[in-house]
Amino acid sequence: MKLGIFSKVYLNYELESALHKIKAQGMSSVQFNFANVGLESLPKEISQETIHQIREAVMNSGVSIAVISGTFNTLELNEEKKVKNQQCFKNVVEAAAALAVPYVSISTGSLNQEDFWSSHPDNHTVRAWSLLHESLAWMLKIAEDNQVTLIFEPEQANVVSTAEDALRLLQDLDTPYLKVLYDAANLVTPQDHKDLLGKISKTLTALKEHIAIAHCKDAFVTEEKITFAPVGKGNLPLKEYLNELSKVYDGPVIMHGLAEGDVEHALNYFN
Repeated sequence: MKLGIFSKVYLNYELESALHKIKAQGMSSVQFNFANVGLESLPKEISQETIHQIREAVMNSGVSIAVISGTFNTLELNEEKKVKNQQCFKNVVEAAAALAVPYVSISTGSLNQEDFWSSHPDNHTVRAWSLLHESLAWMLKIAEDNQVTLIFEPEQANVVSTAEDALRLLQDLDTPYLKVLYDAANLVTPQDHKDLLGKISKTLTALKEHIAIAHCKDAFVTEEKITFAPVGKGNLPLKEYLNELSKVYDGPVIMHGLAEGDVEHALNYFN
């Protein structure tokens, strides 16, 4: 198992320079975001020149792209924005195929129309699940057409917020083009504060057959709330998490939720 990182941590550099820095720090893969080539995360257009630039940067640096970010609110209610999301998402998936990247990450969305990473009281209703299924129908068609797999992350603020939700969605859709992006920090809750590793182990056991990519970020978990933190600066048992993860998964572990200045501390934490 090897550590990787979000490419957006290095937005202040040209892409190839960023990847060389990542390689020099001992990491070998990234979750790529089109912001690193000056585009929106979900671009309106991706030129062949941009694809060539990314391909060259990957080849010259020796850093691979494990997954491309393709997140947007799958519960978008504005019809004009929905149409835009469809085209831009298609661009990302087609780019992943052109770059031979097997995965595109997605969100399961929120009825909070201001911020889809924020919760809404109706996120776990029949309506929310119906809207999610409607979006995933066309998203999975694009994925299958391009032989790219979509990976979703159970996230407390989104429709799919637990391991049980994830299994329900996978069973509902029953497709090889949908898998799980696992992040322990997003599956623990304040109710787990006395046994964080127990909750992590339980969810890993439940989802182990479906994990395509794993994330690693830290958090302070108390009985009142969870506050995300840079790796090695919270109270999640991340070393134990990676040990448990290694029993069911041998792919890259992508760090995020940290700034460039936090990277050295994070890497030292695991040594």
